[in-house]
Amino acid sequence: MTVPTVVAKAEPISKPRLHAKIMRGWARAIDRMGKGAFLDAIECSTQALDKQLAGSMPSLETLDRALTAEPTVLDDWLAARGKRLVDQDATCDVDDMGLLMARVLVMIQEAEHPEGPGGRTIVPQEYLNGEKIMRELHAVTGRWIEKCSDLRRPREVA
Repeated sequence: MTVPTVVAKAEPISKPRLHAKIMRGWARAIDRMGKGAFLDAIECSTQALDKQLAGSMPSLETLDRALTAEPTVLDDWLAARGKRLVDQDATCDVDDMGLLMARVLVMIQEAEHPEGPGGRTIVPQEYLNGEKIMRELHAVTGRWIEKCSDLRRPREVA
């Protein structure tokens, strides 16, 4: 017995649309790295890059070098296909964040409960009892914000 494979129907993307999507990645890379650093990373001359930006499709080797320099360079094209690029050994950066946030919410609800030690007012002992979990949450959200900062920071090419 054969099991049918379910594959999303994919419409062809015209060459101009495909080029536009790839060039969005190019623009993102240039914005983050600077044009000179991107040129060096993809081993391309200024004239060749200008031709690509104007309509010439980059080679597979150039796409590969660009992907190494800027991991999001193919995102627009892949998104048009309903796909995304994920590292083979990817792990979730925030595996426990949802559970931690749920625990924090429960702790806050208990501290604010009218039948608690301070009624709806959180008393010092409740603050101290919640300190460890709040510090954990602070660390996790701090890593989230740091990741956002890293994504916005121009990357340097060695």
